[in-house]
Amino acid sequence: MFNKLRFRLTLTNVIVVSVIFIVFVLSIFLVMNKIVNDQTEQLVNLIASNAGVSNLPEKNGYDKHEEHQYRYFYIRLDSSGKIITTSTNLNLQNSPHLSEMISEAFAAKRSNGVVDIDEETYQFFKSSVGSNETFIAFVNTHAEHEMLGELLIVLMLAGLGGLVLVFFASLYMANRSLIPIKEAWNRQKAFVADASHELRTPLSVIETTIDLLSNRKEKTIASQIKWLENIQTENKRMTKLVSDLLLLARADSDQDTLELQSFPLHTALLEAYIPFEAVAMQKGIYLQAFNGNPIEFYGDEAKIKQLAVILVDNGIKYTPSGGTVGMTLKDIGDSVEICVTDSGEGISEEHSGKIFQRFYRVDKSRSRKDGSVGLGLSIAEWIVKQHSGHINVDSIKGKGSIFHIYLPKQK
Repeated sequence: MFNKLRFRLTLTNVIVVSVIFIVFVLSIFLVMNKIVNDQTEQLVNLIASNAGVSNLPEKNGYDKHEEHQYRYFYIRLDSSGKIITTSTNLNLQNSPHLSEMISEAFAAKRSNGVVDIDEETYQFFKSSVGSNETFIAFVNTHAEHEMLGELLIVLMLAGLGGLVLVFFASLYMANRSLIPIKEAWNRQKAFVADASHELRTPLSVIETTIDLLSNRKEKTIASQIKWLENIQTENKRMTKLVSDLLLLARADSDQDTLELQSFPLHTALLEAYIPFEAVAMQKGIYLQAFNGNPIEFYGDEAKIKQLAVILVDNGIKYTPSGGTVGMTLKDIGDSVEICVTDSGEGISEEHSGKIFQRFYRVDKSRSRKDGSVGLGLSIAEWIVKQHSGHINVDSIKGKGSIFHIYLPKQK
């Protein structure tokens, strides 16, 4: 799949650059051709405007072939095509092929055009002089056309060399472009595999428990309450997992939008924080008093509460008995800072950069016992980003962690 995508990206880049190059070359060639033609036409018109004035040089450049060494000349003919006069630099006796060229230009119906003789190219301009005479001016454009041909060859060779470089550059860029795609693909595969595994576990427990209860039909419900509680526990766990997966799926597709409104942030955090007193007391953890001044905040109140619940719940899960968990709220100008602290196990540097990845768990066996599947911090990070904020963690292994959340007051 990635090889095909790499090939398509490279081919697309090469085709686009090739089209741009072809347009560029054609533009240069056409502009140069226009300049040459305009200069030639100006010279022809100049000769025509000075008809009968023998001020052209005896020899005027181009002498690739002695017979066709004339850069420009003019000639006057009568109505029958007989030569009346020529420019002083023209010797028809030494240039018999010029007579053929003159006859062709005289017979032409156009007032201007191009005639070829052997390997030479002449542009002519024809006009009437009086009622019975015709004036024809000629300019040899062979050198210009040869120059244009050489220019085209140089441009094409440079273009071919450039396309080779473009091919390798496109291949390199395609490989670079595929890196995040590959990473996203691998994360998606891991996400699906982890989700399948997490769903399979409670389903297996429920199925096994139901099979067990089916073989104990004679027992009373009261005597089998332990197994029913297992089913209920796994059902709740699976329901939460599906809910979290649905939230992340909607987040990835931008379907889960925020319900923005102004609300007292300290009140929302306190409402999310206070219910954990009973849980903390049961585990022997001291839940510090919430520390924060009243702050008016613009955002999604339900999502902010969910953010606080995730972080406080995470702190309590990984803090041993006798430890502390706390939350503070600070006004720092245009933003607010929410800190959730715990004196738990801490997170090593190896894991601190990965804890916001989906399904990532530092201790998978313990997370399973605590009912965690590794989605909470991913959801927390998403909520923070949706509010245009950022989240980071400071942690020392064995001493605890501090989660810092920075949110702008007005998104």
